[in-house]
Amino acid sequence: MSGLAGSGGPIGRVPLGRTGLQVSRLGLGTSALGGVFGEVDEGDALRTVEAAFEVGITFFDTAPAYGATRSEQVLGRALRGVPREAYVLTTKVGKTTDASGRDAFDYSTDGIRRSVDASARRLGVDVLDVVHLHDFEYEGGRHVAAALATGFPTLRQLQEEGRIRAVGAGIYPIDLWKRVLDEVDLDVALVHNHHSLVDVRAYELLPLAAARGVALINAAPFASGLLTGGRPPAWHPAPAEVHPRFDEAARLAEAAGVPLPRLALAFAHSEPRLPVTLFGCAHPDVLRRNVAWALDPVDPALVARVQRVLEPVMNRQWTGGGADGAAVGDPA
Repeated sequence: MSGLAGSGGPIGRVPLGRTGLQVSRLGLGTSALGGVFGEVDEGDALRTVEAAFEVGITFFDTAPAYGATRSEQVLGRALRGVPREAYVLTTKVGKTTDASGRDAFDYSTDGIRRSVDASARRLGVDVLDVVHLHDFEYEGGRHVAAALATGFPTLRQLQEEGRIRAVGAGIYPIDLWKRVLDEVDLDVALVHNHHSLVDVRAYELLPLAAARGVALINAAPFASGLLTGGRPPAWHPAPAEVHPRFDEAARLAEAAGVPLPRLALAFAHSEPRLPVTLFGCAHPDVLRRNVAWALDPVDPALVARVQRVLEPVMNRQWTGGGADGAAVGDPA
């Protein structure tokens, strides 16, 4: 696999904050491998991971909640035989999803330890590089207290035991992010849906993250489907009345010769203070296309025109608000 050696080719590599890990500047989010966005052919999924290595991607993000553990299982099969030092692997704890799509939450010490053990088995590794506490803003924020009091200390203990290399979080609400960055000893923050053509609130987190030495990972460059040029998945909470705004933005970008998702990915990847961007897909051809899109130079004038169209929905919180309601789903 040609992407295993060197500096990562045109994608490049960067240090992941203070973790001591080196990661490719583009990473593969594997919710799509678990069928979150529709049925997936497993052969295509396995070839997608192989293609990621071939183009220089060595950073993979998954979660037991993606497809009721299917994402972890498929990724684990794809990584068999790949030298462990050739990739960086992140997964999550606290939230699981069953085959019917129902979520369950457990931020207890026992629950987190069981989850880490099970994820490591599915992924075929002894040590997980980064483990994020996942979606604890859900169900009206009733899990926040347990996450802060028990979840993060448990992850830190697992780090001290050598079971994981770094402690992270993956949540949506900006107000809760500010609290977590201020109160929690965190290594990595997986920030989704907050640096895209339609939401740039990640900038609000940069000063505090820099002061705390927390590495920010930028996920959901397509805004969980809003910036694909088509309709978002049925689970996305954006109301139907905003869809025409995105249709207009897609027409404007297309008229300029740049499909909206191409512009979206290039824009998301262009901010040097957010050096790592995750995108998801489940077909090797789509992966190669997305990498080419991400490496495109960005036309600031076209970005400005598209964002003027999207201004009425810019920085919209697609929930009931803050930690008081379930957020748009983590799409990495």
